[in-house]
Amino acid sequence: MKKFAAVLMLAFLLASCGGYNETITQKADKSFLKFVGVTTEATVSIDGGNAFILDPKIEVYQLTPGKHRVTVYRYNKLVVDRNIVLDNQATMEVQIP
Repeated sequence: MKKFAAVLMLAFLLASCGGYNETITQKADKSFLKFVGVTTEATVSIDGGNAFILDPKIEVYQLTPGKHRVTVYRYNKLVVDRNIVLDNQATMEVQIP
């Protein structure tokens, strides 16, 4: 009986030691858009939202991954009208002629 109690105590002791902890770390869902080419006086609208003038100090603009429609105007003339698909953690360049 003493051996059985000792084995049972040892089993509980070993079962309670340590543990296994598993975690998953995922990067935030974001993508980036970079405008290259002739960016002076260029006005951009993404998904039909409010238009903004490209700032030469900003290299990339952050967006959510997925499908987007990018339109670029210069002097009220449409120069770029493109549907793009952005991957997670990716940067896509949009060439402005």
